[in-house]
Amino acid sequence: MLAELQRAFARELFAGGARLRVHRETVLGALADALETSHPVCVRLVGAEFFRALARRFARDVPSRSPDLCDYGVELGEYLESFEPARGLPYLADVARLEWALHRARHAADAPPLDPAGLSALPEAQRAEIAFGLAPGTALVDSAYPVDRIWEANQPGIAGDTTVCLDAGPARLVVARGPKGASFWRVSPAELELFTGFARGLPLWRAAEAWTESAESLGAALARAVSARWIA
Repeated sequence: MLAELQRAFARELFAGGARLRVHRETVLGALADALETSHPVCVRLVGAEFFRALARRFARDVPSRSPDLCDYGVELGEYLESFEPARGLPYLADVARLEWALHRARHAADAPPLDPAGLSALPEAQRAEIAFGLAPGTALVDSAYPVDRIWEANQPGIAGDTTVCLDAGPARLVVARGPKGASFWRVSPAELELFTGFARGLPLWRAAEAWTESAESLGAALARAVSARWIA
């Protein structure tokens, strides 16, 4: 009974009627504020007025599923892919994905470090069966556009040349929380594919099946990921 009442209230809240208008405006405003806080570069790229209208429309179309506003906005990148008013900015969806990944990294729990000595002590036959995963707050962004350069060029107080060439090539990024807070790092296509396999829960031998570089370079990629606490 209570669940049905809650669903009925939610339907009425976003139906556009006058009865719950005050509550609706309060909810839409809070969700829009949350999106603006987690996506400041997107706000700068399209302007505050445009983003506010976008955020309120998104809030109507994609209701929050969590009582914590920090959890709201994961679907914005996908939403922007079909948002007709933003069609002239084809990179905007990936910028939103990068900003969301940074947002989640800032609020992620600390990941316990892996023990390289313990891994090395495993029999060689068992090492290939290790199933790594991405550490809490770590995400992968694979964009056809240089979204990392776009993000950097739109930071507050940026000095110097802020020109970004959209034809500069793709950005393959690991987003995680480092010693100085949430950040991102460029990785090679091979590394991105390897880490994508880890994100899917594949054992090492499966995740590295397509690795065409040397065994030494694979070891270096794993050492980098372990040292940076990207994997767990």
